[in-house]
This record gives sequence, C-alpha cells and structure tokens, in this order.
Amino acid sequence: MIEVQNVTVERPGRASPVLDGVSFTLGAGERAVLLGGNGSGKTTLARLLNGTIQPTHGHVFVDGHDTRDEEGVHHARRAVALLFQDPDDQFVSATAEREIAFGLENLGVEPAAMRVAVDEALRCFGLEEHAQTPPHEMSGGEKARLALACTWVMQPRAVVLDETESLLDRRGGERLAAALATLPAATAILRITTDAEFAASSPRVLLLHAGRIVADGAPDDVYASMSDDVRLRVGESLVWRLSQQLAGARRVTRATASLEQLQRELRESAC
Repeated sequence: MIEVQNVTVERPGRASPVLDGVSFTLGAGERAVLLGGNGSGKTTLARLLNGTIQPTHGHVFVDGHDTRDEEGVHHARRAVALLFQDPDDQFVSATAEREIAFGLENLGVEPAAMRVAVDEALRCFGLEEHAQTPPHEMSGGEKARLALACTWVMQPRAVVLDETESLLDRRGGERLAAALATLPAATAILRITTDAEFAASSPRVLLLHAGRIVADGAPDDVYASMSDDVRLRVGESLVWRLSQQLAGARRVTRATASLEQLQRELRESAC
C-alpha cells in the first residue's frame, strides 16, 4: 500500500539530513506506531506519506504511484489522510458539519449523497449534537474526533495520526481509539508518537532516531534492541522496565512490554 524506498530529506543550512535513507512498507489494514524523540524527523516523514512534501532522494509509492509525479501526488493526498497534532491546523469551515462536507464538495459529490454521508459521519463519531458547533469551540477530544470524521467520510486507504493523542486526556484518548476502530479493516493506520508507553500496545513499532529507522518490529524486539543513546531519547515503557527487573530476578523467563504477557508469566511462575 505504502512503500518508502531509501528516502532522504535535506534542508538548506542543516548539516545532517532530516531523514537519512529511510525504508519501510505499510500494508493494507496494518496497524503500526512510529516512535521517536523530538527532532527525529517524524512529522517530515508523515508529510512525505501523503505527498505534502517530496523526498530529496529516494521514492515514496502509494498503491504503486510515485509521489514525485503529479498523478502520484494527487493519488497520495486522496489515499493517505494526515491528521495533525493540533486539529485546529486543518479546520477551514464554520461548523462541524460543513467541515465534514468540505472534502466531499471538492470531489463533486451530489448534495443528497453528501447529506447522507455527513449525517452518518456525525453519528459514527458521536458528534450529532455538535453539527452546528464551530470547530474552534469544541473540546480537544471532540476536535480529534471531528478531524477523524472528516477523514473517514473520504474513505482513505491509510490514516496517519501525527501525535494526535498528545493533547487528549484519558477519556479523549479512549474515544479516539474507539473512533479509529470504526474505520474499515482494510484501512492502514500509522500513529506517530513520542510516548514509549503508548507504542508498547501496538503490534508493530518503527523506531525513528536521528532521521533513521533503527528498529522495526514487535515492541519487545524494538525495546530489546535499543542502544543507550536511543533509550535516553525515547525512553521505555513501565511494563518493559518492570519485566526486565523480574527477568533479572528469574521471576519471569524474559522481559516484555505486554502487560498481559507479564501477568501470564507471573501467574505461571506462582504455580
């Protein structure tokens, strides 16, 4: 679905590349987290995936379309939805329902079909009572769900969330997760974060450090491979640190970032 091939992004006046030889693929329906410290190049990579910017070297393909080409850029922006850290950065309309309708209008969707789609999006993301609310008057969680509703109604092939959860409280994060679960199973989701605790719950973690992907795999494998300098930048999950201590004391067989796995091993060791 998305293929990043040896991508480098350089900036004038900067000694080292923002991204340096980054390669990975994200398949249809795949769920993954991109974990990295501040300044590691995460947002630049997110903007590459939907064609907002192009690489200095290398290629990004979305469904086989190269984002270096005009046709490829058009396809990427239609197929890959990018949700910013602050949803206010992408709102352009006076009310929530107008915001949801904005993308459909640009596609030339018939008014009757548009009305049905907007009403369904409002219902699906729990925003019916905010249909006439200006986006800037909504709470952080409501804004995040509105941004996702605007994405959902366009039926993208992939959704990239650039630290969207960072401005949410626990309840807002839970509602955003529930809203993401309503996306079609074939929709790829890449969540970008600086939070090692958050990344631990993902089936796949891509670890970005100093513009390079230094690890890519299950959380346990990624945390086990961290060098000291990377660990200082991104940290580790609490469960991983605790399980390391328990593994050192031979209470469990191996360290894990999974709370469920740790609990299971502790129960088995107590038998």
